[in-house]
Amino acid sequence: MIKLQIRELCILRGLKTPTADLRKSGISHKVASQYLTGKKKHILLHHIEILCKLLRCAPNDLIAWTPDNKAEDFPENPLQAIRQRALPDLQKVIGKLSLEEVRQKLES
Repeated sequence: MIKLQIRELCILRGLKTPTADLRKSGISHKVASQYLTGKKKHILLHHIEILCKLLRCAPNDLIAWTPDNKAEDFPENPLQAIRQRALPDLQKVIGKLSLEEVRQKLES
């Protein structure tokens, strides 16, 4: 199954008000809400461009695939490239670093 992972990307990018941010970018309130709740099953090409600019990502980052059954889950399946993987919780990652380590990563 392929699904949109827009809410996850908004969290990863630190958007505090994702619905408002999507609306400001030109997506209606209703559609923005549907994208963020996962109720929207299709996406307009124009919205892909808007979302990629807002979230600083590539189109394939907007979607994730989970195999429906074991027969689909093989290494050569081309959908493995967009297989759903947990996105990092940046607060936890950064919280484990010392202040000096954070400075070093920001400078590189």
